[in-house]
Amino acid sequence: MNMKYLLCTCTLILLSLYLFANDGAFFAKGNQLIPINETSISVKKEVLSLKKVRDKYIEVSVYYEFYNPNGEKEITVGFEAFSPNGDVDGAPKNGQHPYMRDFTVNMNGKNLAHQIAYVADTLYNTNGKIKAIDFNKFEGSKSGNDVDFFYVYHFRAKFKKGINIIKHTYSYDLSGSIDFHYDFEYVLTAAKRWQNKQIDDFTLILDMGEFETFNIAKGFFRNASEWSIKGVGKTENSRSHFLNKDVLKFHVRSGTISFSKKNFKPADELFVYTLNVMSDENYIPFSYFQDERIKQPKNEADKKILRNLPFARRGYVFKDKNIQQFYQNLDWYMPNPNYVADLQKLTEREKRWIEKWK
Repeated sequence: MNMKYLLCTCTLILLSLYLFANDGAFFAKGNQLIPINETSISVKKEVLSLKKVRDKYIEVSVYYEFYNPNGEKEITVGFEAFSPNGDVDGAPKNGQHPYMRDFTVNMNGKNLAHQIAYVADTLYNTNGKIKAIDFNKFEGSKSGNDVDFFYVYHFRAKFKKGINIIKHTYSYDLSGSIDFHYDFEYVLTAAKRWQNKQIDDFTLILDMGEFETFNIAKGFFRNASEWSIKGVGKTENSRSHFLNKDVLKFHVRSGTISFSKKNFKPADELFVYTLNVMSDENYIPFSYFQDERIKQPKNEADKKILRNLPFARRGYVFKDKNIQQFYQNLDWYMPNPNYVADLQKLTEREKRWIEKWK
């Protein structure tokens, strides 16, 4: 069963995993903090920050402002972490999800303790209480590529009257497959489970690293004008035959991208990905990870083009008309007349690249 649709029936969601066939490793997707039983507390503000680290994992940091109009109350809040699927082992590590780490919650300046329960289906919630399985007596699969349980991380949150601030962090490994170099999903629609059925003031910030091309599926937004780039980058509209969706492609030389919306009622989820394959064998990519997929040069002119790739990524305007024409035709090229090529300021990886094509 596709877990994306299963999630729509869940009463408590924060973190869950995509399930696919064994042609990749599918670890996690993030989600909003969700109450088990709640009708009066609303989400006034959320700042969601996602940072990719070395193409390995995502660091998640979330700032919330909740409004409680009534007297002090304590409720159970948490998230679900579905077991991974694919070329991975779904067995717990030290009692925790094997591909998620560093979970913390700070509420109104106080760190909150959390618990982890193993559950076998989505009907574990009974009047705000979590019905967990006895893992030692559980007869289903508990390890391997496809296990029969998932995790519920939960904690007790005491909301005072008025504004309550929750700061939440965790990290999880990036998924990947034959087609996707990496991908991750963050479920936005679950935010509508709080009293106001929306996020009054929402901001999403993504830091995907330098010299990176990535795609974001359209659904919770419509066009590029809703995004801003703090740094150097550009966008283009595209169509993904993998997702059968329109996407917005980002080429970011440096900096972060952000999306902000008042009275945000998300109609779809955040899905970010990069592809392993290149549609054109003559294409020279922006992202470092695709360097190995660049075809071998046929002649000295091709070598010269490849040798200058690190400088082209930084926007160098070439005096050689053939090189300039080649890079000018690439979708990611962003000319910077003020950039002065300096070999010593390149990374060690780029220095080796230049040496390779001498």
